[in-house]
Parts: sequence; C-alpha cells; structure tokens
Amino acid sequence: MVITVSSIKGGVGKSSLVLLLSNNLAARGKRVLVIDMDLNNTASLFYTLGLENIREITERKNIMLSLAQEKAEENILHSRIPNVDIIPSSLSLCNIRAIDYHILKKCINKLDYDYIVIDTSPTYDNLVKSALFAADIILTPVQLTEFNFNMASFLMNRIEEELPEQSEKIYLIYNYWVKGLKTDGNALQSTVTKLFEQTFSNILKVRLPKTIRLDYYTNCDKKVSMKSKDVGSLALASSINELACAITGEDVVIEEF
Repeated sequence: MVITVSSIKGGVGKSSLVLLLSNNLAARGKRVLVIDMDLNNTASLFYTLGLENIREITERKNIMLSLAQEKAEENILHSRIPNVDIIPSSLSLCNIRAIDYHILKKCINKLDYDYIVIDTSPTYDNLVKSALFAADIILTPVQLTEFNFNMASFLMNRIEEELPEQSEKIYLIYNYWVKGLKTDGNALQSTVTKLFEQTFSNILKVRLPKTIRLDYYTNCDKKVSMKSKDVGSLALASSINELACAITGEDVVIEEF
C-alpha cells in the first residue's frame, strides 16, 4: 500500500505525520519504505541521523536519481529505525519539477514493502502530482484556519480535475486539534470546523492533538508513549494508533514508537 502525505501549505505537520505513522507501522512488524520528496528533508534527517558518511551516501542515493534513472531499488537505504528503509530527498529535485508524473509509480510498483509512505513538498507541481498518482491513500493534514481550508480546497480541486481516479482516495485529517475548544462555539477552531464539515465528506474521525511532543519527536528523537506522563504524549500516541489501525485493519495498540 502506498500512502502519500500531501499539503499545499507548509507548517501543518505533514512530515511529523509521516514519521509518526511510519514508525507506528514499523513497530507493528510491517516493512515500511519512506520516500522523502520534501525539499525540507525532515524525514531524511530523522531516519539517517548518526549514520556514518551519510552526506556522501545521500549524494549517490536519493529520490532524484530514482526518478531520473527510473530505478528505485538502487537508492534505498536502511534507516536507523527497525523495519524502516528510506529513499532520501535531494535539492536536485528542483531540476526535475516538470518530470512525467507517471514515473514514480513505475519506479516503486515492484518494490516489496507492506507500506510505502511518501512525504511531499508543500506545493503543487509534477513531483507532487507523481506522489498523488502513485498513492492508494492520500492524507492531507490541515489546521483549522480559513487559509488551510482554501489550500485544502485547491488541492482537492486539482486532484478532481487532473487525477480524477485519485479523488476517492484523499482524506483530510485535523492536526493541532485543541480538545478543550470542541464545545466553544465562539472559538475559531469551532467556526472553521463547521466550514470544513459543511464542504467535505472525506474528513477522518482521527484528531491529531496540538502538543509540543510533535517538536520533541522530530527534533529531539523522543518517543511517544501510551504510558508517558508527558503532557500530550498519550493523546498523540492514541491518535496515531487510531489512524494506523484504520489503515491496517488491525486493532493492535502500540505502546511506544
């Protein structure tokens, strides 16, 4: 299964979602390949942190070369996380933004993984389009602001117009959700939630909570845990477990990942 995480807007927690979901799937014993097509290369840095000669290696093995050569296998690296491999990002992606959007799917079609999770840049070009075209599921994290609503609408419209076969595969997921504002009808979150739910029918029930744990996870290599007393950790772990269970069809709860 190919899962593409995409958003036109940056700063919505897209890369964090890729890391959390991929590691939860890996902790379930699934073989996961992360493909980093985001120029910010958060996933690449996270999964290759501390690996010897990694800067030199990623110059020779990366997603740009996979697309240019139409060979994904030769650019896969074993990451520092068990059950997770990665094809790193590259700034040279800038040079192939107009690439044929069918190529990525051809490159990964025969790879032997349970899940392939793709992180994309916060834009819309043929590189993003290639990740959308290759997907079995498209997840779009959104914050509850009117600007996020407009960006989500733009992406949905583009997919419907240019990739109509993918329009039934895209799901919106609320990120930075503040549980305490759920019943406050005057809060911006509540107002924009109504706007989203009056417009879209493809919103997941999962809510990713607003918590500093997201930054701890990506920047400090902390783990989220169902048993942790840290503020937000339990809520974050619970929501990612809920999402992973929905994707896998399992009811297994991963206590730490």
